[in-house]
Amino acid sequence: MVWERPTVSFRLIILAMAAFIALGGLLAGALSLMGGAIDQAVAFTWPGLAGAVALALMVPGRPAK
Repeated sequence: MVWERPTVSFRLIILAMAAFIALGGLLAGALSLMGGAIDQAVAFTWPGLAGAVALALMVPGRPAK
């Protein structure tokens, strides 16, 4: 049985998840900031961005030549 390359890249899936996590954190921060809660805006934004960076670091790289 020959292994075939998947049609959707694993890298693309992880990076899309990272983008949605970052977007969620930024959205929660923006909603808090619109309500006037600056400390909550900062508290909601940083974990979303940190989660996105953590997921982006798990993306497999290209093999060395």
